[in-house]
Amino acid sequence: MHEAAKQLGVTPRTLRFYEEKGLISPYKAAENNYRSYSDEDLIRLRWIISLRELGMTVSAIQDALAVLHAPDAFIRKVDGARALLYEQWITATKSLQALDETILAWQRNGRAELTQAESAAEEMKQNRVERASWTDQWNYDKMALSYGYKAPIVTLEGVLSVEQYNQALLKTAEWLDPRVDELGLELGAGSGNLSVLLASTGARLTLIEQSAEMLAILRERLPQIDAKQGNLLALPLAAQSYSFIGCSFAMHHLTPSQQLLALEEMDRVLVNGGRLVLTGLMVHPDDNQLNATLTYLPAKWTPSSASELASWLEGRGYLTVTDRLDPVTGLLYASKP
Repeated sequence: MHEAAKQLGVTPRTLRFYEEKGLISPYKAAENNYRSYSDEDLIRLRWIISLRELGMTVSAIQDALAVLHAPDAFIRKVDGARALLYEQWITATKSLQALDETILAWQRNGRAELTQAESAAEEMKQNRVERASWTDQWNYDKMALSYGYKAPIVTLEGVLSVEQYNQALLKTAEWLDPRVDELGLELGAGSGNLSVLLASTGARLTLIEQSAEMLAILRERLPQIDAKQGNLLALPLAAQSYSFIGCSFAMHHLTPSQQLLALEEMDRVLVNGGRLVLTGLMVHPDDNQLNATLTYLPAKWTPSSASELASWLEGRGYLTVTDRLDPVTGLLYASKP
């Protein structure tokens, strides 16, 4: 054990820990329990040590190593761990921001007020609960396996025709108007139907999709594009990174409060002067016929309120334009100051 630990640059205690957690099972001599590490064991330990240094949990490493023989599955596991790390980072960043604001308020008042700390803590708690409460209730992994790139269209059957769906994607790309080599982001990319349109402009795209099976379709369909696993409430991306953001037929999978959290994440990663386009099922306060139509949507779908989303954005200095594309689909364009 000591020889292996020295070779790997770790302590014997570290190797014992990995053995206790079931990550490694070296040969043990019956007479003295002396451990002998094979070349295969040492390679596995190198993987374990590297992934731990990269921030992965023991359980995530165990899951990933179980499919190490299958590169695509292994990358998916690591990608999922990366998304979780970003969620934790975003939560920690927001906690630090809230703590800084609380301390600043105390300094201004010349005393530490418990009520201010409680108020900041409650807000953080609500945000954390909202971010953690989202789950894929529609089983998009199964949809992807059953229908491939047509899965998003299948989910909208009875609500939107194929022609209306395709026209909405074309309008989204038209409003975004990507330029060659411009850094862009698509959220809830699904199987890549909008992605194909945006990629054809020569823009440098990053795609975010929560479903591992949808992500597999994306990577097969657009192998040159950077596709990452993540969801709209905790984007696994650095701040101020993209010149444009597109999102089509994804927001209705979020509650109204979660939709505002998603806007907050979009605002975080969009550069100043950037633009975003949200296309999907939208309620317009002055259109009673449309609103009546949307009452017949499947359960657990929440059409976006065009006015509420626009109000949130305008409150942060965005210029917004809304457009109704068909009886159930709306488009919101916003330009960041």
